[in-house]
Amino acid sequence: MKGTPSFGRHNKISHIRCRRCGRHSYHIQHKKCSACGFGKSARMYKHAWKWKPVNRSKRKFLTPGHKKVKTVHAKKI
Repeated sequence: MKGTPSFGRHNKISHIRCRRCGRHSYHIQHKKCSACGFGKSARMYKHAWKWKPVNRSKRKFLTPGHKKVKTVHAKKI
């Protein structure tokens, strides 16, 4: 059958999150990212017809460097 019973066989993980682009496109066995080409080339693999916004969810845990630290000045008496 090709319906719901067939999806019970889909329990293998072929792709994981890529170190370079952050997308869920890194093939474990091929050792290559299908989105950015990491593992195959040093150049970023990109086409205008296939490129989507990159989901870099790991970046939200880094401390942003663009925020200014507010300094509290002592009041003059």
